[in-house]
Amino acid sequence: MIRINLIGLKTKRAKPTKLGGKGQLLLFAAIIVVEVVFLFLWHQQLNAELDEAKKRTRDATAKIEDLKRVKVAWEVWLAEKADIEAQEQVFDRLRADQLGPPAMLEYVTYALTPLADSPAGSDEARAQELIGWNPKWDTRRIWLKSVREDAGKLTFQGEAVDHEDVAEFYRRLEASGFFFDVEPGSQTRKVHIDLGVKYVDFDVSMGLSYLAVLEPAQPADGEVPALPPDSPLEPPAPSPAPAPQPGHQDAPPGPPSGPGVPVGPGAPVVRSTPDVLPTFAWHRGDAGAGR
Repeated sequence: MIRINLIGLKTKRAKPTKLGGKGQLLLFAAIIVVEVVFLFLWHQQLNAELDEAKKRTRDATAKIEDLKRVKVAWEVWLAEKADIEAQEQVFDRLRADQLGPPAMLEYVTYALTPLADSPAGSDEARAQELIGWNPKWDTRRIWLKSVREDAGKLTFQGEAVDHEDVAEFYRRLEASGFFFDVEPGSQTRKVHIDLGVKYVDFDVSMGLSYLAVLEPAQPADGEVPALPPDSPLEPPAPSPAPAPQPGHQDAPPGPPSGPGVPVGPGAPVVRSTPDVLPTFAWHRGDAGAGR
């Protein structure tokens, strides 16, 4: 009978061998070498990152210094620019104070001068109507007695036939760049002792600025603006004038006018000979020096 041993044969287990002293030393030395290599590589990486950070710091510091120099130059430029603008403003005020009074009086004269009965006067009447004036108003219905300027404030004293005439005069003052903050004063109805005619005694105060005389006039419709001296362009040649018809006599050329012509300082004034010219006295300051 065949017998099979299911338990198996007993084998002897190998006993673990212990490393000797040299093996342990080699293992510890290998571990130490690996750690030293790792620490060296880590140190090298940290040094590279530190050098990069120092380089970025130096670049940022250089940019900051450049920006500081640019800021200082900008502040110096702004100070010089402000100084130049202040000097220009002083020169503009001096020039305006020199040219402004006669230009302002010319505007007042223009506002109190009747329009000529001509085609040019008709065009200017339409221009006055566009800015709110009454071109049919008779300027002889008002006359000024005195003008007084004190500390940048101007005061007119005058007489008019009716209150509507005073209101029209106010509208014409407000249309000018010389006057602002027009403040109507008192209006008193009086009767002339000798003539027995009723009239209105009035006064009006307003702010005064002569800088309007320095503003360039706007070109009229169809007028070619002047080119600068160094411009490469040439102005277009004027169109030839139409040939005169037989038996027709051309009117003398008048000043340019029309809806596009500005009314005010620099505007073409159609001068005529009114029956009564506006006459008034000029006073400046408390001393009242006449002009």
